[in-house]
Amino acid sequence: MKKTRTLLSALTLVLALLACNFPGSGEQLPPPPDVQTSAALTVEALLVTPSATEPQALLLETPAPTSTPTAGMTATITPTYSVPMLRLLANTNCRTGPGQEYEIVITYLIWKELEIVGAYPQLNYWLVKSPESPSGQCWLWGEYVEVKGSYWAVPSVTPPPTATKAPPAAPSIQEWTFNCSVGQMTLSIKWTDRAADESGYRIIRNEQAVAELPADSKSYTETIPYASGDKFVYFVEVYNASGATRSTPIQFTCQ
Repeated sequence: MKKTRTLLSALTLVLALLACNFPGSGEQLPPPPDVQTSAALTVEALLVTPSATEPQALLLETPAPTSTPTAGMTATITPTYSVPMLRLLANTNCRTGPGQEYEIVITYLIWKELEIVGAYPQLNYWLVKSPESPSGQCWLWGEYVEVKGSYWAVPSVTPPPTATKAPPAAPSIQEWTFNCSVGQMTLSIKWTDRAADESGYRIIRNEQAVAELPADSKSYTETIPYASGDKFVYFVEVYNASGATRSTPIQFTCQ
């Protein structure tokens, strides 16, 4: 607007200068050359030269909006955790370790539910919380259990070492008799079974095992030939996987 007003003012000035040169008779005479040139230069300057007080507008090209493709997103599904439990489908022994060589802590009855804290898949055993166990835990065979919850999340557990059991208690001989007659010797022995975990008994004669007897045996009788002057030494030996122990010896001589 300011530029337009300035231009109009300049044109008015030029016209006024021209009008001053009109003759009184009304004859129109051209203005002097210097006036024409000055007026023309003024108009040209106003048309070409921008106003010092008006800033020039800069037309900036606005870039077209671009769309950046969004990378494909993969949804991660986190499974819901629930406490791993087992339920017994039969009466089951809970032991100090995963195997029959470990001691029985308690026998749980069918439908009992227990929390799982570990696993020993090599022998299909579960380590469970057990309020009845001194350690607070015991091992159940997985053959007769039903598992539920996040049992797949329980850690594998290294079994404890097998306890070293002492050999069974030695038998105590209570009674024995022998009879040597006509080349035949008959011996009868009775003893007290003091062992609770024996595998069996052996009769040892003159440092040779001459008989194998089952667990809980309490007597033995044999008849064998002899020669005059033969000496006999007998032991009753009890044994299991941990070792063997013997009774006090009995000994005699057949004349």
